[in-house]
Amino acid sequence: MLELDELFMGGGILLIGISASVIVGIATHFLLRYLHHKSARFLVNAFGYPIAGFILATTIYIAFDTYMPDLLKINTRYYDALLVFLCIWTVYRIGMSTVDHFYPSDHHEPSRAGPILKFTLRVIIWGFGVMMILNTLNINITPLLAGAGIAGIAVALAAQDVLGNIFGGVVLYMDTPFRVGDWVKVSGQFGEVLQIGPRSTRIKTLDSQLMTIPNSKIAGDAVINFSAPQEYMLIRLKIGVAYGSDVELVKKTMKDAVDNVFAKTPYLSHDEPVETNFLSFGDSSLNFELVICAGKPLYYYAAIDAVNSEIDRLFRERNISIPFPQREVRILNMPDKGL
Repeated sequence: MLELDELFMGGGILLIGISASVIVGIATHFLLRYLHHKSARFLVNAFGYPIAGFILATTIYIAFDTYMPDLLKINTRYYDALLVFLCIWTVYRIGMSTVDHFYPSDHHEPSRAGPILKFTLRVIIWGFGVMMILNTLNINITPLLAGAGIAGIAVALAAQDVLGNIFGGVVLYMDTPFRVGDWVKVSGQFGEVLQIGPRSTRIKTLDSQLMTIPNSKIAGDAVINFSAPQEYMLIRLKIGVAYGSDVELVKKTMKDAVDNVFAKTPYLSHDEPVETNFLSFGDSSLNFELVICAGKPLYYYAAIDAVNSEIDRLFRERNISIPFPQREVRILNMPDKGL
């Protein structure tokens, strides 16, 4: 028979526990909202809500098991399982807070390693936690482990390509060879990165075609990122002129052509100086190199077209010839047969 003093004592403990857990939960909510110190936020985010849950679970167990067992008898195994759950929850929140601490993200520069690390930790921690909770409840988990192992092997064999692409996606997230919006050359294709997914990466090519490349192929291939470390691109144009041409006039003409393109189009950039180099004496020409800078990877071919067109126009105006390959054949000691 439940005594009145035990009812009051148990009810008082229950009321105190519920009030304390609510206070801790509310305090955690407001601290996370207004607290900006990283270390303090880490501690509050990791332990705040689990502490509130521990207070609530413990006071409910003490109130009913000690003072009001006639109203509700709580099995110790269930209480232990609840404590295990709270411990796993705490470890989970510590893991999530650690990832947020070392891989912060915002709207301007989203973290790429953070999401994949969170997913991995979530699977590992809660998978292990479920096993611990079942073991605490005296549920035999051996068949479950055996079944999970067999199922895992079957899935791994049936989805080798998919798993390879997923691991390739992990490599891309961790290594960060490019970001969304970068201009890259991969698998022989040049284009803009539109999306980096867990299985594949989507690139928009110059002819406006959407190309989907498996991440495993990208992870094992050479990637050229034209947007890093700078947005602009250097362009090296090889130009040959006829023997006998004035070298200084050729250099000046090439620079004048670049200046004209600067004035007329947005294709070129001033981030790097224009270079004109006399490289070599070729078989049929004097070989020069013109180094210019495209303002964006998107302007690469437009810049080449504009500069080449202007160089051709100025060469014609200034009588500078661009030779074609020539061969002179001489026949020695040809017998005189007469005609």
